[in-house]
Amino acid sequence: MRDSNYTLAKARIHKKVFDFVIFSNLFIACCAVLMVRFTKDIFHLPVSYAFMGFVFFSTLASYSVHWYLTDTKTETTAGRTVWLSSNKRLHFSFFVISAIGSIVFLFLEISNFKWILPSVFLTLMYSAPKIPLPFFQNLKQHVWGKTFLLAAMWAYITSALPLLTEHVPWQLEHWLYLTNRFTLIFAICILFDIRDKDHDKNIGIKSIVTLLKANYVKTIFTIAVLLSVATALLLYPYFSGFWMPLILIVPAFLTYFLYDSAISTANDYLFYFILDGLMALSPILYFLLKFI
Repeated sequence: MRDSNYTLAKARIHKKVFDFVIFSNLFIACCAVLMVRFTKDIFHLPVSYAFMGFVFFSTLASYSVHWYLTDTKTETTAGRTVWLSSNKRLHFSFFVISAIGSIVFLFLEISNFKWILPSVFLTLMYSAPKIPLPFFQNLKQHVWGKTFLLAAMWAYITSALPLLTEHVPWQLEHWLYLTNRFTLIFAICILFDIRDKDHDKNIGIKSIVTLLKANYVKTIFTIAVLLSVATALLLYPYFSGFWMPLILIVPAFLTYFLYDSAISTANDYLFYFILDGLMALSPILYFLLKFI
């Protein structure tokens, strides 16, 4: 009986730690850094720790304020909302700390401010409708393309910005890579929006999921996955070995096969760990293969 109680207590501690990492947005911030590092490495770019620090803290800040402003009475999830209700102060504290970190590292990267500014704009456009002021609330009626906006924000920050800040002359392989990353993230964002469809409709948010019929949404999702696979294959001549296109294709296939599960469940771990983690799966596979 004692061993059983000990095992149960240990499992509860592990779950609390896991929930903290996922729901506090530390996981998604680490994913962003890993994706940036991946871009830097495959294109043989120098690693700027000031830039990496900015990406980590700005991601943590944007997600912390986004969830802090989430109304737990109207926007519910399978488990995260309960965690959020008990940890509002934590989100606010993380926002303050990460906002300070973002400003510090932004000053260290001030020479690249013109390239960083669009990422700030995209982030504000996505989270602004949650600000409880009439002007920002009205944006819900006018901001179209929520799905596209979020995917564009992630693709720009993790795939385009590392190239732009190093003043890389853009070639075909860079456009193929950016398209590959965008289409994968876009497909993942569609699954999130399908889950949030009823809530988004009720508050007037416009996205392809709220505006189009389900069969059209599935078609767009499939096209996005196919484009991700196609661009991965087209990148083959630019990298030595077949494994590079392969690690880009794996998350696209997994995203496609998770479609039925994602539209039939609200399980937070599927969305905030598995689907969010799929964005960083290629970098994980890349660094595993590189250091094995």
